[in-house]
Amino acid sequence: MVFNYRLLVLVVLPTILTSSQANRYDGFKLYELSDDTGHEVQLLQYLQRHRPSCDVWALSKLGHKRVLVPPTLQKSVEKFFADYHVNYTLQVEDFGRVYEARQKESLVAEGGGTFLNSFPTYEEINEYLMKLAMENFEWIRIRVIGWSVEGRPIRAITINPKKQDTIIVDAGVHAREWITVSAALYLIKKLIDDSDQYRMFHEYKWVIVPLVNPDGYMYSMSTDRYWRKNRRRYNGTCGGVDINRNFGYNWDAGAEEYANQCHAGYRGAAAFSEPETKALRSILDNNDEAKLYISLHSYGGYLIYPWTSSSSQVKNVANLRKVGVDAARAIWQYSKNEYKVGASSEILRYQATGTSIDYAYSVGIQLPFVLEIAEYGYSDFQPPAKAINELVKETFVGIKELVYGMRRLLAQNANTKGR
Repeated sequence: MVFNYRLLVLVVLPTILTSSQANRYDGFKLYELSDDTGHEVQLLQYLQRHRPSCDVWALSKLGHKRVLVPPTLQKSVEKFFADYHVNYTLQVEDFGRVYEARQKESLVAEGGGTFLNSFPTYEEINEYLMKLAMENFEWIRIRVIGWSVEGRPIRAITINPKKQDTIIVDAGVHAREWITVSAALYLIKKLIDDSDQYRMFHEYKWVIVPLVNPDGYMYSMSTDRYWRKNRRRYNGTCGGVDINRNFGYNWDAGAEEYANQCHAGYRGAAAFSEPETKALRSILDNNDEAKLYISLHSYGGYLIYPWTSSSSQVKNVANLRKVGVDAARAIWQYSKNEYKVGASSEILRYQATGTSIDYAYSVGIQLPFVLEIAEYGYSDFQPPAKAINELVKETFVGIKELVYGMRRLLAQNANTKGR
């Protein structure tokens, strides 16, 4: 199969966020904690539980841990660090000033306006998907799988719909993680444009949801670049639900901070209360032959498998670890960026309830992974447009190796049954 599909050219948007909107971060400070005591993760969780306006960016067992603190809490937070003998460095003195300067940067890198060097809008994503469906109607399907809180359609693209063994990929669950959307679009491009090179990939049905949270994504582009949740409204000052805390497996198991509406990880009023979560559940529930599920997130450099909500191990943990380690090794060979592999409690030192990979495993998908894009060298949810190309290609290497790992396991299982 040879397809001469030309990349959709995107509208060039020199700046999406206005400078006046940067004022929301005036005086904020960004702190980075070392890992001297071994309890920094727990202390940051405690801090965010009781001071939810503190935005914890990174909670890794190894490596940096960052927290963005508003002016009114800085003295108390610094005292908190001192009381618990936590060493920290002040990474950004006035985050609002840095934030404003970065918004003046072009969101399109030199060389044009494709999604390999610019961040697409919601409308551009939909236009691209519809164009694909029209030009490749024999083997591509586009359908609406649900509607967001604000009424926007959530679309899935299915490639090779007549195949049985299925791979599910989603992106854009958290609004500020724009790079995940770009990575999903690049994956779609590779599956179509380079189908001869990756013939093995076309032995499977692919179901890809490149933007699960369209409302939050648009809000992060227009109003608050670091918004994480969906756009659920509540009476009061806080709003939004973390879609990746709203799934029905162990939704309310511990983690009391996720019950706070102001928390960045608020789990919602009930399991599957959010239309975005229900839309993704429809994909996970209705693909009985799904063998591999990949949920793209950023930033961190992790390959995470279940359980996220418990420290206990799943039955096939050895298979998950081998597939994950092989993918991490492939990424290292490609870019020399190191990805950590394991369950959430192993590599992050905390448990997250109501996540999509735990739910996927609970309904029978044996290889569910979060691939959390590293963004090395940027350490932020906002890599520059010039970095998109290298980041999505690195992510594709990881996805490719996860598929190879799945394929090897399927072959081993078939050989075992044949004996």
